[in-house]
Formats: sequence, structure tokens, C-alpha cells
Amino acid sequence: MAFGYLAAAIFMALFGGIYEIFSHRVYSYYMIYAFGFPLVMGLLPALAIVIFDLRIPEDNTIRLWNYGVATLTIGSAMKGVIDIYGTTNRLMIVYPLVGVILIIAAVIHGFITRKA
Repeated sequence: MAFGYLAAAIFMALFGGIYEIFSHRVYSYYMIYAFGFPLVMGLLPALAIVIFDLRIPEDNTIRLWNYGVATLTIGSAMKGVIDIYGTTNRLMIVYPLVGVILIIAAVIHGFITRKA
């Protein structure tokens, strides 16, 4: 699990860097920091589970969390593309909204299915 998040963070950092090389000096913080979602919300919790020997959540909880992190990551990259292109799109609000809903659903599901 931790390796997948690390790979995603490295991929997004490389993708953002390469995309901005060809962006004609137009930059977007959404693109630059898109790697932060899999790094902070994915790798750090996965490492905390391993380091502190915490109980691994149920599979559905992990899936919801992964979907939320992926949605936030892709949404940030898409917002970066839109910003670099120089336009706006009112539908970009969907990515953070759905991502946060999925993360909240994962937390709620984790508490509901937690066994003593």
C-alpha cells in the first residue's frame, strides 16, 4: 500500500514537472503540488500503520480512502491543466467535493466497522 502511494506521488511530481516544462512559463500551484495528495494522505497514513503497528482497516474502508485520494489527485492535476491552458470551468468543483465526500465516507465506514 505504501509503495503504491509513493509511486503515485513520484509519478505526479514527474508529470507536473514535465507538463510545466512545456507550458511556456505558465505555472499552476494545483499542478505543482498535485503530488502532495498521495504523499500526505496516502503514504503517511500507510507508514503510520506499519511503524506504529496499528490495525489495518477493512478493505472497503481502504478502497473508499484510495478513491478519495485518487479523486483529489486527479482533480488537482486537471485544475492545473485548466489553469495553464488559461481558462476556467465551473465543473472543476466536482473533484474536491467528491474527493472530500469519499474521504469522509471512509472515516465513517472505518468507525462503524471497527471492532474492539
